[in-house]
Amino acid sequence: MPELNATKVAYKGSYRPDFMPNAHKVEIELVYDRNSRKVLGVQLWSKHDVSQAADTISALMHYHGTIDELSFIDMLFSPNFDQPFNYLNLVGQLAVKQENGYLRT
Repeated sequence: MPELNATKVAYKGSYRPDFMPNAHKVEIELVYDRNSRKVLGVQLWSKHDVSQAADTISALMHYHGTIDELSFIDMLFSPNFDQPFNYLNLVGQLAVKQENGYLRT
């Protein structure tokens, strides 16, 4: 079995546009393997119910999903109620940027 080369990336932002009522902040730490780019785990904090996000990451992990897939996986979007990219997409995009050398580790 190959050795894991785990690292993490952190995201902080609103779960929906700031001009909307109750635009609670969400904080995410995404853990992934640098060699395979597979998602290994996530920690989520928010006043908003983020249980569906945890379910999404769980399914992604089950099917050996990568940070590349997470960064652009299609999520429901409703203008004025959601961000153009879901917060899970954004943390995935940060991980891809980190691996491509655009973020300091």
